[in-house]
Amino acid sequence: MGVSSRIEPGRAVGMTWQRARPRSDDRAARQLQAAEHDAETAAARYRALKEAASAPASADGARGPMPSWQQMLLLVVGGGVLVGLLVIWLLATAYLGPAALLALPVGAGLVAGFIALRRRRPRPVAPRRRPLVADLVRAAQEMHEAEAALQRLRQGCA
Repeated sequence: MGVSSRIEPGRAVGMTWQRARPRSDDRAARQLQAAEHDAETAAARYRALKEAASAPASADGARGPMPSWQQMLLLVVGGGVLVGLLVIWLLATAYLGPAALLALPVGAGLVAGFIALRRRRPRPVAPRRRPLVADLVRAAQEMHEAEAALQRLRQGCA
């Protein structure tokens, strides 16, 4: 009642183990290669961030904060312009009547809004900011984690 094409159970298991072992070795080699690639990538990213952080700030239009004398000048001149506009507005209301209290600010707002809408353009792409300390710390952690995973895989293969 036996089937002639049947293989013995021990022999089938042996064949399965023989076939699975090279697959396991291949998988371990692929994992090791992927871990090496990840470690190299993390180290390259860390080096690039470190170089970018140590490079001087670029002069491509990105400006830092104004010096204090410029801020003071802007405050004085800007304040003078605003006070002058307020005096002109009050003088205009004295000659034109109380309706000018409402009409002049509304008209000025409409003109300012029209000018602002006409000047609307797509913002240029901002230049890449210099990396912060947090970026460097994150890259260093990724590099250490990748190296630790690589070390674990190397120890597991040995």
